[in-house]
Amino acid sequence: MAHEITANDHMVSGSNVTPWHGLGTIVAGNLTAAEAVKAAKLDWEVSQEPVFDGDMLNIATHQLNRRSDTREVLGVVKKGWQPVQNDRLLEIAESIAQVDDADFKAVIETAGSLRGGRIVWALVRTGEREFAGSVHRTYLLLSNGHDGLRALRGTLTDVRVVCANTLGLAERAVSPLYVSHARGVEARVATALETLGWANEASRSTFAIYAALERTPVSTDKAVSTFKGLVYKVAERPTNGEIHAVDAMSELFRTGNGNAGKNAFDLVNAVTDWVDHRKSYRDDDQKAERRFISSTLGGSGTAMKAAAFMAARKLVNA
Repeated sequence: MAHEITANDHMVSGSNVTPWHGLGTIVAGNLTAAEAVKAAKLDWEVSQEPVFDGDMLNIATHQLNRRSDTREVLGVVKKGWQPVQNDRLLEIAESIAQVDDADFKAVIETAGSLRGGRIVWALVRTGEREFAGSVHRTYLLLSNGHDGLRALRGTLTDVRVVCANTLGLAERAVSPLYVSHARGVEARVATALETLGWANEASRSTFAIYAALERTPVSTDKAVSTFKGLVYKVAERPTNGEIHAVDAMSELFRTGNGNAGKNAFDLVNAVTDWVDHRKSYRDDDQKAERRFISSTLGGSGTAMKAAAFMAARKLVNA
């Protein structure tokens, strides 16, 4: 698979914070929308142009999406597909960061592009709290596609800072913010932004759920059984790789950074630590970007962490 981060992509992280995915240029201070667009080299637009066939006849049903700076074609989309430009995405992030909340002042933490600009994203930190022996931060990840394959999405994620592993709130399987690129996209974005307070409310809900997980005891045998359920495709005939993954998660459950092998919270963190740091990827030079895609933008790692979270929630309610 080709690199997700090409020569025409860049990332920026503000507040002198190294993002958990280990990528990007670090700058001082909180990022405004305008600063993030410039620092992440997102100061280009998507233009739309006609599509022609081999006989130079216009294909009236479709149009090209093209980067204004490099002239690279980002996708071929149906007529009526409307772009949400990069500066608009960062304006949405800034609007969320400006919502008043007594517990925490949200900030734009990182922003960037992937796949030559086909995906543009921004990460807004919406909450921070210390419990279970470590600091936890909650985030709203905004992502937008220019290739015709991805809607504008706002999904919830969070980080256990003690080992910088990306946790996932399973209820985010349906994005709290999801706006397609059909006609009238700007009006629907504006409507979605009228409910900005849900990002901060979700942060408080997340911390309450994790506190419940911490209070729920889990034996090693139960944890191993759960890991097998998450990993084994055919329970009677697991592969060597699947057996190795379960063994690794079991060890992380007992002795992983911040874990003690005692409760449902340790179980969730064992899975997330494995996905974000231990899972092997082909092509060593692409590990960081592959982990970022897998664990945050809807890859296989996202699905496994969501499944682990749901399994742990069932233990709380058992």
